[in-house]
Amino acid sequence: MTESKRIALLEPPQGKISMVLDTDAGCEVDDQFAIAYAVRAAQAGELDLLGIYAEISIAAYNPVEKKDGPIAPADGMEKNYQEILKVLDLIHSPEYKDIAFRGCKSSFSKDKPELSPAAEHLIRTAMDETREGPLYVVAIGPSTNIASAIAAAPEIMERIVVVWLAGNSLHYPHVYECNFLQDTVAGAYIFDCGVPMTLLPAFHVITGLSTTIPELEHYMGGKNEFCEYMLNLVRDYHESHKVPGEAWSKVIWDIAGIAYVLHPEWFVTRLVPTPIIGSNWSSDPLRPYMRLCDFVVRDSVFTDMFAKITK
Repeated sequence: MTESKRIALLEPPQGKISMVLDTDAGCEVDDQFAIAYAVRAAQAGELDLLGIYAEISIAAYNPVEKKDGPIAPADGMEKNYQEILKVLDLIHSPEYKDIAFRGCKSSFSKDKPELSPAAEHLIRTAMDETREGPLYVVAIGPSTNIASAIAAAPEIMERIVVVWLAGNSLHYPHVYECNFLQDTVAGAYIFDCGVPMTLLPAFHVITGLSTTIPELEHYMGGKNEFCEYMLNLVRDYHESHKVPGEAWSKVIWDIAGIAYVLHPEWFVTRLVPTPIIGSNWSSDPLRPYMRLCDFVVRDSVFTDMFAKITK
């Protein structure tokens, strides 16, 4: 791919885009918001949602035991897949189950990429010549499915834009963040392979999408079955993670990817050379460009998300 073509693909989204969502939905309490947000936007005609993929997990929040703990990658993927189906039931949108796919069962291998149902669907959808414009791959978990699809079919890189919530801001002391850490080999591959990517860093950037239980109760309380499910999930998460005597808020990280493809004007972004990823970022001006987010307008994102998921 020429650099001029990559930069053209990295222009902020315009109009109604086509996207797939790659999620570790059973891992925490934010992917569920993103799934509902994306489905409601699709139902409103604001985007075309063509696939929902279950990622691996090696660490997950268990709402039954109300604690974090390790989990086998394949078990984590299945848990994530079942949570996708549960969310679709709660928002009364079972028709989207037809585009929900199980992902890879093990961590990424460049030499033997796993062609999971999700990876196969991504390749097939990316290469669909009837679609106008790039396919946006909104990744709100590890990048195993995406890396596997690219390694198996590198030609898709000219037809997709990855929007990945991962790592931390370039001036943060380290890159260690959950989505990257759950498959560091896949993460490094995404940064090195040259795929057009918009990076939504966690700390110092998407941390701006923080909320509190009183705010969630104000906008979501009594609205519908999904909203009540999420309120209880966040309450349970709070009970297991709070520090007595300290104020508490929760970042709803994963709605950032959906908001960016719907309203890129709410995000301050710039083109930078893709950094080299290690324990921290290293720069090389000769690396391919990516789009980096530096700031998000928090209130606009939550206003839009609340309006959609409470219907």
